[in-house]
Amino acid sequence: MTEEEYIRMRNLLDEVIAQQARSQAHQTKTDEQLAKNAEQIARNTEGIAALLTLAQMHEQEITRANNEMTSRFKETDDRINALVDVVERYITKGQ
Repeated sequence: MTEEEYIRMRNLLDEVIAQQARSQAHQTKTDEQLAKNAEQIARNTEGIAALLTLAQMHEQEITRANNEMTSRFKETDDRINALVDVVERYITKGQ
């Protein structure tokens, strides 16, 4: 092997080593980003679960409030109907 071939071979080896180092650095950055993404996904999942729980609580409260209002409206309707009956009997007796 001539000195020129040796230098060319050495340069090629140096370039391969440098390329592997860049590739490994890139892989490390990719792994770090994947770890950050996994942490963010875990936080998002926890947040979504909390929001779902809160939405269920709100749904239950709204259902309870609707049932209470329906009951009160029925009571009010019953009272109005009773008053209408009294007024109709009063008017009918008065004629």
